[in-house]
Amino acid sequence: MHTHSNLLAFAGSLCLTIALVLAWCLAGVRSTAFMKAVFPNYQYLLKAHIDYLLMTGLLMTFFLLFTHFAVSPPLVVVGSMMIGSFMNPVGFLLLAMRPTLRQEPTSPFGIVMTGSFTLTTIGYGSAAWLVAQAAVHAS
Repeated sequence: MHTHSNLLAFAGSLCLTIALVLAWCLAGVRSTAFMKAVFPNYQYLLKAHIDYLLMTGLLMTFFLLFTHFAVSPPLVVVGSMMIGSFMNPVGFLLLAMRPTLRQEPTSPFGIVMTGSFTLTTIGYGSAAWLVAQAAVHAS
């Protein structure tokens, strides 16, 4: 059975790959002046790494739940989950590189992040609802 939820496994794998690259960047920041110059804010880099790991777990978990309950989520739900999972940690990554970036809600950064958080909320909220409905019907 082909379903849009298969895209979640792909996105989760990509998020994990990015998290692994960021782990090497974290090690590099501790050992080279070049990496310290690229990522002047270690804490935001660490947050980006952890956020990509979190997104990996969420994407893979929902892929498995959709598979288990034979739920075919709409593409808009899967797309929102994927875009939000990639974009939310990008905010931390940008702040790791440019810690002085304006973060006000009306700044370009704030507007993009608000859009990303909105997509994430819609995607994961809808996914949770679909799984909850499937779980109730399965019992």
